[in-house]
Amino acid sequence: MSNPTTQSNEIQLSVRGMTCASCVAHVEKAMQGVDGVRQAEVNLATEEARVQVEGASAAALIRAIEKAGYEATELAGDEDETDGEDPAALSDTGADPMKAHADTMQKLGWGDALSNASFRTKFLVALPLAALVMVLEMGPMITGGAWMEWTQQNLFTVNMVKLGLTAVVLFYAGSSFFTRALGAARHGRADMNTLVAVGTGSAFLFSTWAALFGSDEGLVSPADVYFDTAAVIVALILLGRWMEERAKDQTRDTLRGLLELAPKTAHLRDGDDVRTIPLKEVKKGDLLVVKAYESVPVDGVITEGTTSVDEAMMTGEPVPVDKSAGDAVTGGTRNTSQTFTMKATKVGKETALAAIIEAVKKAQGSKAPIQRLVDRVAGVFVPVVILVALITAGLWFVYGTPEQALVNMVAVLVIACPCALGLATPTGIMVGSGRAAEKGILIKDAVTLEQARSVKTILFDKTGTLTTGAMRLAEVILAGDGVSGPSPAAGDGEKANQAPPKAVTREDVLRLAASVEQGSDHPIAKSILKAARDEGVTPEYGMSIGTRAGVGISGLVGSQTVEIGSVRLLSEEQTETWSEQIAAQQQEGRTVLVMLCDRKLTALLALEDELREESAAVVKALQQEGIRVVMLTGDQQRTALAVARKLGITDVEAGVSPTGKSDIVAKYQQYGDVAMVGDGINDAAALTRADLGIAMSGGSDLAVSSSDITIVGDDLHNVAESIRLSKNVLRVIRQNLFWAFLYNTLGIPLAALGFLNPMVAGAAMALSSVSVVTNSLRIKRF
Repeated sequence: MSNPTTQSNEIQLSVRGMTCASCVAHVEKAMQGVDGVRQAEVNLATEEARVQVEGASAAALIRAIEKAGYEATELAGDEDETDGEDPAALSDTGADPMKAHADTMQKLGWGDALSNASFRTKFLVALPLAALVMVLEMGPMITGGAWMEWTQQNLFTVNMVKLGLTAVVLFYAGSSFFTRALGAARHGRADMNTLVAVGTGSAFLFSTWAALFGSDEGLVSPADVYFDTAAVIVALILLGRWMEERAKDQTRDTLRGLLELAPKTAHLRDGDDVRTIPLKEVKKGDLLVVKAYESVPVDGVITEGTTSVDEAMMTGEPVPVDKSAGDAVTGGTRNTSQTFTMKATKVGKETALAAIIEAVKKAQGSKAPIQRLVDRVAGVFVPVVILVALITAGLWFVYGTPEQALVNMVAVLVIACPCALGLATPTGIMVGSGRAAEKGILIKDAVTLEQARSVKTILFDKTGTLTTGAMRLAEVILAGDGVSGPSPAAGDGEKANQAPPKAVTREDVLRLAASVEQGSDHPIAKSILKAARDEGVTPEYGMSIGTRAGVGISGLVGSQTVEIGSVRLLSEEQTETWSEQIAAQQQEGRTVLVMLCDRKLTALLALEDELREESAAVVKALQQEGIRVVMLTGDQQRTALAVARKLGITDVEAGVSPTGKSDIVAKYQQYGDVAMVGDGINDAAALTRADLGIAMSGGSDLAVSSSDITIVGDDLHNVAESIRLSKNVLRVIRQNLFWAFLYNTLGIPLAALGFLNPMVAGAAMALSSVSVVTNSLRIKRF
């Protein structure tokens, strides 16, 4: 075991040998008994354990699991790939996360699972033998005549043949049920294997006794054998397990598809040479050649060439995007045109694809709160069923016959299936989170699905979320004169530092504004600088640049102090004088800035942020779901209301400072669960405060890391889709749980009362798990 893993706050394990929800409860209990374990969660569908620890080692957890009668291995992490390398280089070297995830899938039995093949093989062995036993048992009774007469005359021989065939079915094809049941018994527990082994084993032993020692005059007749019951039950359960494994494998299609996006190699440019290297050897800063129709190996920037790249896996857009030098490319996307050269900027687990894979894997392995209740029920389910079966046998023995006691006891044991309970929730989560990833929605965990379903209010940050975030300088309104001209050229010597005042022009406004804003990355600054460039205006060197949060920016240009910011910079008199012009711009939904030179109003700058094409449709879709939509913005009330009207939003919170967004979230939480949608650093606190944080992946890393749901790309439709999908997943999970509980609630009493033949019970048990998994697969059509 690698040291980094031992020191980690989370340890991931592959756990094998679990067959039902009772097993999950036993494994979790075993791990929780290890010192240093804060929380342990086991997922039956993925056969994976995630353990939050404070000092506990993976080795200690594995020992505890093995002591409980299961097998476990630590899932490989990226650390293993860098063993023996220079530690100084680790920050720039890409340990291959795809290999780690592929190892994980192999250990979990994903893909062409060995367990799937094993169940298929054993079922194909059991099927003809069980069918032959059933023909020997039922054939004479159905046809009568000579066959019945011959069977009665050769009853011992026929019974020995049935005994031999059934023994092969039980102890070869069904051997895993008995070995695992014995293993569970050695560790003082019982599970699904116990029910199958005790049920079929009892029928086999009873029949063997009757065949060898029964007599027509005794309590048990040699004709009273149930070899067919035991054999057919095992064959049916093997069929069910095979179908279940096949269905479960389909729930992993999304993750398997993501893994296949990454190439195994990359073409490294080394001077004039190009050589092919394993993906894990790519380092930050390497120059890589990407040929036509190949996948981009890692995240980076094009340095040479032009091409088109299919980014559907990131954005969902089917049309390739044109790329040229300076444009970013993402690992896993596909080069659909010409060869280009790129510089690697993110490798290994830092790439966007690796982050998506890890997010999907973590979501699929997480456990919903409702599943914890199910696991607690399953923990006592099997012992209770065994007790009910024994009571059933006792009552039928007293008030009926030994045969009735046996048959009804076996029916009770076989019909009781905690498998469906154990699979009801995790399969729904696996398929749901996978489908979400296919649509460009990354869900943090299972809890997020439940939170999304219960959202009553959604708060949208306006800029960059409902709008494109690309501000445009729409209008410049000149408001004064006395603006100094540009500074004289160097070498004018005795000339004054500033040209004499002159009438203000649009060019003057752009020059001064650009001089102050040229060092800023703010969208407003970028729009002003773009307008200056487009009109051929060259900014000067601004000095003493300073900002005031929520107010604006100021600096010294030549001898003039230039201030640009909100209308709060204006005096009361200036505000009154220019209120009509400001109001007219705000009615158009524009943001109005003022520019002051030496405290004198020089110009009004009207900027507009273009609405996303889909914003209005998304707002309408959410409102149709019964969700209240609120827009948050730092704009003035009049501007905010103008934008809101275009979008069909009636609730607006205007003039909100970055630090005040979290307080607005708290305000609306009084009325129910709140979701916050944002993309900037200033949204991080609000995203964390909200019951559900939704971040646009094009935003800041801090916003994304603070969110519960990440929208990959810029499609705002996925905000509404994430809510609808969450509701769909939770609806399917409730259906699964209803079926699983109803199946056991009705099935066990019917079996105890003698209304269910054991073979019918076996078929129902086999189909219960399959039906749950199949129902979960319906989510893939969402």
